[in-house]
Amino acid sequence: MRLLSLFALSLAFALSGCTAIQRTAHMYSNEAPQPLSFQYKDSGSSTYYSFVVGNASQPDTVVFFYGATGCPSWKSVMPGYVSGLTVNARVFVLNKRFVPDRSTGLFDCGHEFHLVNNPNQWVADYSEFIATQISSIAPKPKNVVLVGVSEGALPAAKVAGLSPAITHLAIIGSGGYSMRKSLATLRQKGAIQFDVNSGWEKITADPRSIEKNWYGNSYRWWTDIMDIDPIADLLKLNIPVLIGIGEQDQSVPVESVNFLETKFKEAGKDNLIVRVYPSADHRLNANGASYRNEFFAELGRLLQPTHNISVKRDAPQAARPLP
Repeated sequence: MRLLSLFALSLAFALSGCTAIQRTAHMYSNEAPQPLSFQYKDSGSSTYYSFVVGNASQPDTVVFFYGATGCPSWKSVMPGYVSGLTVNARVFVLNKRFVPDRSTGLFDCGHEFHLVNNPNQWVADYSEFIATQISSIAPKPKNVVLVGVSEGALPAAKVAGLSPAITHLAIIGSGGYSMRKSLATLRQKGAIQFDVNSGWEKITADPRSIEKNWYGNSYRWWTDIMDIDPIADLLKLNIPVLIGIGEQDQSVPVESVNFLETKFKEAGKDNLIVRVYPSADHRLNANGASYRNEFFAELGRLLQPTHNISVKRDAPQAARPLP
């Protein structure tokens, strides 16, 4: 049971290699971005952040982030999270609805949050936010990049297929497996010891409940997320898709990207770039160092005008010490 608790925490804390204390301290520092408010057409709202990487006042690359599992605020890790990005870019980071500016995600996320914390709402909100921001930018950006981290890979892949404005998709800590298949694979590898079936029996008895929780997420969340198959959404894309995953990821097995590579090859597609980071975990951390900067540096190279897509697995550079 302790291992499942660690699994749930790894999903909730997928934003950064920092400790909860470090993230909380950062949210009150001068380096943290100032909160802005985005109003949806249905009168709801979300907190978001916007900042520039590099020196250009009007960069031709725009990068969009959307929330990860649970209710942590992106304020806790931005802008340092993308410090490895090597191009001038405007970055937009959208919290989920009902995630406050300084939420750590360590406590109950609240009834209102759980009501809207589902894949359909994620896709609708992310789509509306992106469309609104792009429409307000002049001149139009040359590159529009979506970044999906862990759970965030699901709406990012869906939205990338819905919007012709998206030019690149970057994913951290996700692959081509459903949650159910990921858990089964992790159990087979001995990475987790619990049997998810016992918990699933409880969930299926009350699948739409947002009051009942299993390891940090409502029954409804598990019901909605457990059997989503990302393959179809990813195979529809003809834009570059960059995926980074830790070799020792214990939330999403590395086999899931092997499977995805096979599916792309079977479909005759050559727009997938996979980077597997040795000994790294779900957050791309390994032995006190992080590969996240290398991942974003790779994304920067992919955005260069002269870059040619090639489906390969070059060995990543050495991980950099964590701050």
